[in-house]
Amino acid sequence: MTEQCIICNSHFKKINEFVYKCHNCSFYKSTLKPGFGQEIGGIEELRKNNFKKIINIIKKLEGEKKFEILEVGSGDGFFLQECENQNINITGSEAHNEQFERLKKRFSNIRKISFPLKDDFSVFSKFDYIIFNDVFEHLENLDLVLDQLKKFLNVNGKIIINLPSSNGLIFKFSEFLNKFGVSSFYNRLWQKDLSSPHLSYFNNSNLNLLFENSGYNLVYSSYLNTVSKTGNFKRLNSTINNKLICLILSFILILFFYFQKILPKDIILNIFELKLKN
Repeated sequence: MTEQCIICNSHFKKINEFVYKCHNCSFYKSTLKPGFGQEIGGIEELRKNNFKKIINIIKKLEGEKKFEILEVGSGDGFFLQECENQNINITGSEAHNEQFERLKKRFSNIRKISFPLKDDFSVFSKFDYIIFNDVFEHLENLDLVLDQLKKFLNVNGKIIINLPSSNGLIFKFSEFLNKFGVSSFYNRLWQKDLSSPHLSYFNNSNLNLLFENSGYNLVYSSYLNTVSKTGNFKRLNSTINNKLICLILSFILILFFYFQKILPKDIILNIFELKLKN
């Protein structure tokens, strides 16, 4: 790969046939083809609990003020549903045609949006929050996306990002196995050969630098849980056909559920605020 890192302008080194890593800031970039796809089975409980945590954080930041949210890539609608349950004004969006049609049948405020935007978007509404729930890492041209998002944000508008971390225990373990020729776990993390592969992997430092360079300030940083107590077999079996391996890994994930709070965090949750112009 001859292009420079979008975060620090340094050069990439090759990890395997589709992954490259910036030698300076450790940003990972893949050459996989972007696409749109559905949620992986078995993560419903996990996502719903994580979404409740996100909404509670927003409420603490806003206090009694009313706010409006745009979700980019609403998928199966779990976040939309939780917001509606709590009477929060939210607009959903989806790029995948079939998923978009399904969401329209369940929710009244759904838009067909695909980032980076190729059409005129000056007629769209402005929002207090724009949230990417496991979506940002699937997008290309991220510096352009961050610039376009400014058109959607109110004064003091914020972007919420949650995505897998390259400093997390799961990524590090999979990368270790990949170095010794066991590539299946590493490929799974990148969602290789699935409908919507990962195009990038961040850690907290390079993610924050990307947003800083694009005109945003970090205002909140935390993490989300990676696994839940239930649904792990279904989640694993969606990409691993061996039932015995799935059972063994499911048991390991249950143990991991109880230890994840003291281990290196696998899912970043950061909130960035658009800088005010002088």
